[in-house]
Amino acid sequence: MAVEIKFSCKREKSDYLKVDSVPKKEIVIEGQHNGKYFSFYLDETTAIKFAKTIRTEINKIKEVENGRR
Repeated sequence: MAVEIKFSCKREKSDYLKVDSVPKKEIVIEGQHNGKYFSFYLDETTAIKFAKTIRTEINKIKEVENGRR
């Protein structure tokens, strides 16, 4: 049995994202925003760029929290 992880929105608790992969080497981001469901498909290269961008933005938040900005 697979474990499904949903990432809840900080501002709207009913909004969420979940991430999965499909056999065609795609990453699928599915979710709900303002009551509407969506699916977003990324190829491997774009998924890697997206992950790096998320990490960069997290580091920026940490710098602000630590008084470096």
